[in-house]
Amino acid sequence: MSNKTDTMIKEIENQEKTDFLQSLKANDKLKANLSTALKSTNNLMNNTLPKLSNSLSAFIIEFNSKNKSNTKTSDNDIIQIKALREYCYTLVNYNRKDAVNTAFEMVVTRAIKLALMATDYKQEFNIDEKSNKIFVMSKVATPLIVEKLEGQKASDRKKPNTSTELVEVNTGIIDRVYKVKYPSKVSSRTPKTKDAKSELSFKELSNQFLKMLNKVSLLAKNKNAEFIDHVDEKTIESLGNIKAVFDSDYNNIRNTFIDYEIDINGEKLEKKIA
Repeated sequence: MSNKTDTMIKEIENQEKTDFLQSLKANDKLKANLSTALKSTNNLMNNTLPKLSNSLSAFIIEFNSKNKSNTKTSDNDIIQIKALREYCYTLVNYNRKDAVNTAFEMVVTRAIKLALMATDYKQEFNIDEKSNKIFVMSKVATPLIVEKLEGQKASDRKKPNTSTELVEVNTGIIDRVYKVKYPSKVSSRTPKTKDAKSELSFKELSNQFLKMLNKVSLLAKNKNAEFIDHVDEKTIESLGNIKAVFDSDYNNIRNTFIDYEIDINGEKLEKKIA
């Protein structure tokens, strides 16, 4: 079979998939709420997200109901974050190549996560779009409760939360709960090289280095004989190199940490929005 024929078959299959998706009645309300989200930049998370999540949940339920006998589209193709997000963007003609609307993208992504959880775990989530409130089962929202023990040296103690009461939460909790509910669906940034694997422990390494540096510095200050156990010519050379790198690159590392954040796909850094 020629490449041209393969391309034509693929285009036909894609069109059939598109026709099926656009035939769902839930598209009308979903498109209306997506349009509102796209146009509005004020209070998107608090006002639009609950409504958008409910319309997405209705879309998912209808899709699952009507897609059982359909051979053109599987739930693995559509009912997952990336595919749903791309479909939502297409539904309102949003093209991030023209101009990136970070607020819109964030509310769509969180709405999708909430809709998936509300569909799969009906008893643990409730979305009240009339009052724009999101409710999550207490033990799901807050797995551990911190108890304050007055007068004790270790004054804080954590214990499991067993409450099944639905409690109101803010939208910021959605990302954390989703990671717990669907750990296999959250992309993990696995190291591609041996060096990359070492970089993953840099946070721990920097803390340990500071701890040891303070210790060795104190030994040197007090002229303690133990100092020789920790330092040799190679150590002094390495410390000199560390100082040179620190003097030249500290501001770059610090400013990148302050000014940038990971994007919603977890793939790259992007400038924080003030």
